[in-house]
Amino acid sequence: MNIDIGVLRNEVRQRQAALAERYLQDNDAEHLLLQRSADVDDILQRLWDSFDFPASIALAAVGGYGRGELYPASDIDLLILLAQAPSAATQTNLERLVGHFWDIGLEIGHSVRTIAECLDEAAKDITVQTALLEARFLAGNEKLFTTFRKRLFGNLDPQQFCEATRLEQKVCY
Repeated sequence: MNIDIGVLRNEVRQRQAALAERYLQDNDAEHLLLQRSADVDDILQRLWDSFDFPASIALAAVGGYGRGELYPASDIDLLILLAQAPSAATQTNLERLVGHFWDIGLEIGHSVRTIAECLDEAAKDITVQTALLEARFLAGNEKLFTTFRKRLFGNLDPQQFCEATRLEQKVCY
């Protein structure tokens, strides 16, 4: 599938303007957050589908976007999940994809990791762990994503997680 980046950029602008207009009319913040997330899901999935990625990778929303709550000024946190290190061709396509995210006007934060790398990063940083716990499948290999979720939750020590979260909040306040 071929996709016109200019057309997609205009669609992003139009959808965001329509959401802003509706919010000014009804002040429904919940609808704004959920609809913005759904709109971005649609755009990202279409853009993802325009590439010929191997069947062994997946795209996931993480953090607040993973929860389906996307504030107007927030960045769009994404995880590109790999079964193994990408080939040179896949790496090039991933770089083009990320460039297109920006080209169409979406401010993204992204990481490109294998499951093992996700688990390593989550073990080192409570903020990363929390963002990954909120991951939501968007496109690509759903089985890989399900395996990732099972391994992430399988490695989670709820008591340690709660304590680390409490300590993080204590430092922040």
